[in-house]
Amino acid sequence: MEDNAKKEKIAAAKKKLKQFQRSGRARSLSRTRESTEREAQKENEPIEKMGRKNSPVEHKIPTPEIINSQASGETFFEHGSPNNGNYERATASTESLHQLSRQINGLLLESGTILDGDDSRNGMQELEERNRELAALLEKHVQTNEQLNSQNQQLRDHSKALQDQLEAERNLFHEKQKKDIGSLKEQLQVHIQTIGILVAEKTELQSQVSQSQRVSEQRLEEIEELNGRLKASRQRVSDLERSLSTSSQSSQSLQKSAAEHSKENERLKMDLYSSKKHKEELQQQTLELQEQLQLKTAENGTLHISITDLEKRLEMAELYAQQLSGENESSQGNIEVLNNLQKERDNLLERLKQHENLNQKLQHERDQVTDQYQQYTDQLRHQSQQLTQQITVLTEEREQLLNRQHELEGSVRDLQKKVEDFGNTPAAPILQPQTPTVPLEVEQELESLRSNMTQATETLESQVRDNMQLSRLLEEKEDRISMLERTMEELDQREGDQAQLLESIQSDRTALSRALTQNKELKGQLTELQAGFVKMSKDNMELVTRFQTEQYSLNEVHAKLAAKDKELRDMEQMLSTKETELSKLHETSQQAEKVSYQHDQIKDRLRHYEAQAQLVDTLQNELTSAQDMMDALTTQNNELRTMLIKATEIKPVTHSNNNSCDDDTENSNQRDEIIQSLQDTIKQLENERGQMYENLKEQRQLSDRLGIQIADLNEELIRKTADCQSSDSEHQTISRSEYIELRTAMEMIQEKYMHVMQDKAELSDKADQLEHLVLQLQGESETIGEYISLYHHQRALLQQRESQKNDYIAQLAGDREQLQDKLGELQALVMQLLGERNMLHSYSEESHFTLTPGLQQQERKEHHSHLRPANGVASSRESDWPDYTSSESDTDSEVEPIVGGQQGPATPDLHLSSPPVSLQDGALSINSVVKENGHSDAGSVDQLQQHHHHYHRQRHHSHSNHEAEHAVMTRPTENNGTAHKILTLLTELGHSHLVEQVPLIDRNFLPCKFCKGAVQIV
Repeated sequence: MEDNAKKEKIAAAKKKLKQFQRSGRARSLSRTRESTEREAQKENEPIEKMGRKNSPVEHKIPTPEIINSQASGETFFEHGSPNNGNYERATASTESLHQLSRQINGLLLESGTILDGDDSRNGMQELEERNRELAALLEKHVQTNEQLNSQNQQLRDHSKALQDQLEAERNLFHEKQKKDIGSLKEQLQVHIQTIGILVAEKTELQSQVSQSQRVSEQRLEEIEELNGRLKASRQRVSDLERSLSTSSQSSQSLQKSAAEHSKENERLKMDLYSSKKHKEELQQQTLELQEQLQLKTAENGTLHISITDLEKRLEMAELYAQQLSGENESSQGNIEVLNNLQKERDNLLERLKQHENLNQKLQHERDQVTDQYQQYTDQLRHQSQQLTQQITVLTEEREQLLNRQHELEGSVRDLQKKVEDFGNTPAAPILQPQTPTVPLEVEQELESLRSNMTQATETLESQVRDNMQLSRLLEEKEDRISMLERTMEELDQREGDQAQLLESIQSDRTALSRALTQNKELKGQLTELQAGFVKMSKDNMELVTRFQTEQYSLNEVHAKLAAKDKELRDMEQMLSTKETELSKLHETSQQAEKVSYQHDQIKDRLRHYEAQAQLVDTLQNELTSAQDMMDALTTQNNELRTMLIKATEIKPVTHSNNNSCDDDTENSNQRDEIIQSLQDTIKQLENERGQMYENLKEQRQLSDRLGIQIADLNEELIRKTADCQSSDSEHQTISRSEYIELRTAMEMIQEKYMHVMQDKAELSDKADQLEHLVLQLQGESETIGEYISLYHHQRALLQQRESQKNDYIAQLAGDREQLQDKLGELQALVMQLLGERNMLHSYSEESHFTLTPGLQQQERKEHHSHLRPANGVASSRESDWPDYTSSESDTDSEVEPIVGGQQGPATPDLHLSSPPVSLQDGALSINSVVKENGHSDAGSVDQLQQHHHHYHRQRHHSHSNHEAEHAVMTRPTENNGTAHKILTLLTELGHSHLVEQVPLIDRNFLPCKFCKGAVQIV
């Protein structure tokens, strides 16, 4: 009853709230309507008065008074107050209509007066009366405006009072609600106390019932009933086992299907995730490929520059070869140089082809990347176009509405102008009839004019009606606009108050919703308690009836027991065999009873484990995502390895110009950026590895907790069954429905336990897999670090090589300039030799025939004595003699043909095997220069140029050869000054600072910290 009363109270409160809200809205609407109706009535009252006052005058005003009335109307509108805009508009429209009607009446009266010859003179008096009436109307309009302002102030005060009333009613409602909640809480406490009392009574009754059942079961030992029950129980157990097997199979199939569906869902989610990652990786790859393209383009530019330089060098070398090679001469050194140059050219062409292939591949990849980027940009453009279309549609709608508003305003203005123009048009025919005489033609014309006037009046009336309708519509729209403006101002003023009111209303609504939910919950609890109380009362009644019947049956059994003692002794043997089965059944029944007493606790724990099973599912999902992340990381590691290998395979390009240093610095900066990006990726991998370790630890802890909780549950169940067996030694019977429920509950618990154990095993396997993957990642990160260190080492070595090459190129350029200067001097000296050829020939013949063997020996001794101060070492042994064949290169030295007396192409090259020679050889070595100067023709110039070119190409000579040359060349005769100059120039050319320089490192040599020798690229 109390619940019904509370429900009725809450329903009544809700109805009152709704009525209050509706009444508030209705009041606001009624007030707005009343205000609009009052204003319309006040506007219509002066118009009606004006119509009544002007009705007798309209038929008397003549035509010349129309201009004055218009002027007075204009002065009225000019001097009107700005507050009464609506009233002025209404009066203006009515005034224009009155003027039209007056003009028509004036025309009719004028026609009558002109025919009769009567002139109207009372127009000024009527105009003065009209002006007075208009002034009175002005005063009335001012008074009405003041009244409307006072009404507005009254309405505002009234709205404020209503708001205060609303706040007071809200406060009262909150207080009532608090009081109702307090009373409800008190009633709840009373109900809780009654429930506790009922529960205590229930427990007492259950204990009494259990005692009575035990007493009755001990005394009831009827064998026939037990045999029938056993048979029936066995049959039912077999049926239940069959049904359980079928149900278990169906449940297993359903679980399998659900697991498959869940796996498919997870797989699809992972595919989505992997596709998104792949998309991001592709974007990153595009950026990296673009950077690589830029690098390759820069390298191609440098290669083109170097190729052009090499081509220029080849052309210069070919020119030198053509200049230095004679018509019938071809030295082995020039051939080897040309072969070397051709090999270098072939190598450069191969490298060019490789770079072109790389450029083609990079261009293909760039095209693919650009296509992907264009697709992405097209999608973004499509989305932006859709958004722009939506924006354009909205702007067009807005412009249409604005245009429609402007058109309406323009139409209103045009109508007003048409009304004024139409009022001004009939003034023209007034000035036509000026003659005092009235002939028949004039009368006919007047009759036609009258007919036209009647037609015009009819059309005017129709137009006046239309104008009246339009004016009404305009007035209504203007009223609506003014009302909307007022409402907008009021809304602007009330926005702050409305925000506070909305917040308070929302808080009230939340409080009401919470109270209603609490009330519903309490009602549900009360209904459950009432149902439980009814059930308990019914159970008590049934137990009482059973107890009475059992007492009556016990009295009868006592009488029958004496007769059946003998039968019991005979059946004891049969009972001994069946007691074992009964003991088993009693054990299961005892366990079921204990489970029934603690079923609520187990349900709570099952809910907890179901929540943990959901956690396990989430953990499995996280593990799958972690595995995907590991796969992605392994792929990234492989990509990084490939990038490192490519970086190590990139070879530095030789630069002939001084701008090569800037390109090398740019390449080094780009490599530094690549190394920094690799280091950042390694740091990210280490951070992710730490996160994976933490996730693994958390998952292991969760699995351990679940296993501990499950083991505790099992131990508690075992303890409870043991306690039940020890405490309940006496046999108890359980109904079959309860036994079936308990058995199903036990099977559900076992299935959930098995499911949790399987999940734990899977989690442990996945954890082991993740550990293995983490170890692999550690190894890979270490290898990446080693690669990076090797890359740094190789980079330093490559920088050293590049610096050496740059220095070498600069030195070669300086030597080239010096050689050009000296070659110019050689050409001048050779021209001098050609002029002095005849004199040197005669001198060489005289010196050759006048020398005797004794003199030759003396000259030889003098030559040795002269060589000692030049060489700086005095020694007459064979080891002190200069060895002209001791050059490191395979080619012949440049000094031997000069010192050994080579005489043109016909004489073979002299290779001295031992330092001591004969006197004739010594004489030849002394006079070789003189003979060359005397007997060589134009071929001597070519021979000298060939020797110079051969000497310029040769790079490895010993210092002893240079000393021997210097010793021989420092003893010229008096008549061979030009030859001496040529020989000094050749010595200067031989002593270049690049002759004894060590050659550069082989390009294919890649040093390593842990290896020896050159790296073989497979």
